[in-house]
Amino acid sequence: MRKTLFVLLTVSMLVLCCFAPACAEADNSGNVFLYGESHADPACLEKELAAWSDCYAGGMRDLFIELPFYSAEYLNRWMHADTDELLELVYNAMEGTQMHSPCVLDFYRSIKSRFPDTVFHGTDVGHQFNTLGTAYLALLESEGRKDSDQYRFAEEVIQQGSTYYAMKSDNQDAAFVYREKLMVDNFLRIYDALGQKDVMGIYGSAHTNLFSLDSTGSIPCMASQLKDLLGNRIYSTDLTKSGIVRLETVTLNGKQYEASYFGSSDISSWSADFLKRDFWRVEGAYEDLKDAPGTGDCLPAGNYIMEIGPGQVFIVEYTKKDGTLLRLYYIADGSKTSAGVLNTYGIIVSE
Repeated sequence: MRKTLFVLLTVSMLVLCCFAPACAEADNSGNVFLYGESHADPACLEKELAAWSDCYAGGMRDLFIELPFYSAEYLNRWMHADTDELLELVYNAMEGTQMHSPCVLDFYRSIKSRFPDTVFHGTDVGHQFNTLGTAYLALLESEGRKDSDQYRFAEEVIQQGSTYYAMKSDNQDAAFVYREKLMVDNFLRIYDALGQKDVMGIYGSAHTNLFSLDSTGSIPCMASQLKDLLGNRIYSTDLTKSGIVRLETVTLNGKQYEASYFGSSDISSWSADFLKRDFWRVEGAYEDLKDAPGTGDCLPAGNYIMEIGPGQVFIVEYTKKDGTLLRLYYIADGSKTSAGVLNTYGIIVSE
């Protein structure tokens, strides 16, 4: 049996890319353009602004986000306010989460200044249900809107959050499955109410792969479930993955190949021995190396900083904290982990 060599970075990175075309002019055919992020990553946020700029220029105005319904409603009120009071209310309520980062504040301020007609739609379960959620209900009640659809939906999302966190303390996997299903239900509820409108969505990349299971490996993730229902109207791009930086020539088992270099990732925060790792894809090497002896190690796709696929060969070079290098070779034969993630396997190669 092959063994896993390194711990996965984060659940949000355990997905493959499914690249979406650029947002074309909105044609009101109900297209959904999903973008998967690593939360509070400045590089992802910049790409999201660029994507929304294209969508907005094409006529889209509806932006789905990984926040509860009532949090997005506060943001919509803030879009028409003269101060940042409501933005800061939402932001401060997220203290202790990945989203509580100054770059997230900057992102929303950029949306307001550059794309002022944006309408946010929150489709997550009721995080901060006992702070933002109850405050939003009180606000609607003070406005005489206790009998509104907004009030009823907010109540439902609050109950979702209460149930989710109660489940999480007892059975985390069951809670994650419960949340994934409700993210689909909430998405479709708002999407259907909008009619045949094109929309864009920003979610953690664990939720946006069109062909992947959720983080527990139990059910299809949000985007995969949506694809079953929406078919070819849904597209997804994983913004956590890198493109080719440069081309190099490498020699493996006495034969030269072109290798695409994708850059490096800093792993010093979780590795006791290593500072970073660099990634190459060796072009056209699969047939030559598919029968190479194995090392017994494996490295699931979520560890790679680029999109990977079956029939490919990779070089992963680790830089130790003492400056020495460890170069390893992996091959993807199409097999997957129990969570439905493509796996790569260590092979023995000479240079």
